[in-house]
Amino acid sequence: MLLRVIIENFLSFEDKVQFDMFPNMRKESLPNHITMAAGLPTLRMAAIYGANGAGKSNMLKAVDFIKLLVTNKEFLNQSKVSRYFYALKKNPASQPINLAIEFVTKAGKAFIYSVGIGEEGIRSETLMESGLGVKENKDVFTREGNILSFAVKPSDEVDKMIKAWLEKNPFASLLTINDDMPVLSDKNIVIAKNWFHEELLLIGFHSFIPGLIELFRRNKEITEFTSALFKAVDLGINTVKVQTEDFDEWIRSHNEAESLIEKLNKMQSGGISQITKDNRIRRNITIEDGVRKISQMMFEQFGKNGFSKDMDIEAQSDGTVRLFNLAPAFYDAIREGKTVLIDEIEHSIHPYLIRELVKIFSSQDTTGQLIFTTHETCLLDQKFIRTDEVWMVEKKEGSTHMYSLNDFKIHNTINIANGYMEGRYGAIPFIGELKI
Repeated sequence: MLLRVIIENFLSFEDKVQFDMFPNMRKESLPNHITMAAGLPTLRMAAIYGANGAGKSNMLKAVDFIKLLVTNKEFLNQSKVSRYFYALKKNPASQPINLAIEFVTKAGKAFIYSVGIGEEGIRSETLMESGLGVKENKDVFTREGNILSFAVKPSDEVDKMIKAWLEKNPFASLLTINDDMPVLSDKNIVIAKNWFHEELLLIGFHSFIPGLIELFRRNKEITEFTSALFKAVDLGINTVKVQTEDFDEWIRSHNEAESLIEKLNKMQSGGISQITKDNRIRRNITIEDGVRKISQMMFEQFGKNGFSKDMDIEAQSDGTVRLFNLAPAFYDAIREGKTVLIDEIEHSIHPYLIRELVKIFSSQDTTGQLIFTTHETCLLDQKFIRTDEVWMVEKKEGSTHMYSLNDFKIHNTINIANGYMEGRYGAIPFIGELKI
């Protein structure tokens, strides 16, 4: 579970800002929204509001940046790093980007990871076992320039190998070194990295999940969950399923032979190739034990007098496709206990529908988390969201600031949607007089 994120000198964040999932324990409403993360009360949901351009998405980008940094040594380099510094000042790189994240794994291990990045590479990096404010934090490793220290000390020879690797890869996190050579034996390094790999999921504004069709083809539970979700929100869709055919038979009746055969010729057995159009995964081609298969998603839709027909993804609205892309994320949060961050959760989806989706998650007994940015005021309802779960984002003199609605004294009977639209809590655009 995500506990907190600290951001400084990153994108639109100039000054240090903290976002956290710590509840106000004096609040009695919606107690099921609080779960225990390694004994620490933690919120399961957060909604982030703010005007266009205020920096809501940049908070999620900070988390995504950390995830990519600690899971992919090739993610960052000297030519890319300059775009991430806070830019609205002279000499943006005169101070490092500083990021930190505190989290608890499903196994109950708590960690704090922090990193400082300059234009020449990573200046500092620390992984600690978090004491969660009850015990002292314990270093797993620290990196300050060329000075390294480890809880599980490597041999002198291995220490030299690590320093040589860091000199060669100045923008790489120490958490990625074992991908090249298994030299760090501390199990905490593996556990912490696996949280980013396996328990943290981010869905961007325009993103879709790679391998989505294959995910549904191989995971019956996700398919059943998505069908049940579509039924619950009354889209006129009864079931969602994957239709798989023999490629050689399918190609005879379709006009896409040349381009698809070219894709197949480049594939090896066990490989997967996707055909996308208009940000939709239309088909999935696989080779299994030498047999070529083509798959696509089908949606059983109802008409008059009980008539039903299977329709492909091209026949679906943008909102249905967006919901289809989000369904595995909701499954991961509700059933798998993962932490899911979604940018502009309401994109292409009717306000009433997104309200019902959030209410569904709100009512679940899960240790998963749902954190999202939104403009949708219909979600500001104290019947299914706590005020300490609502965050506001404002930009002052070009720099993003965040604060929780918990900072305001709000009775649990107050209509916070009306209060927000009236400007009581800030984080709304101020429109000047337009002269044409």
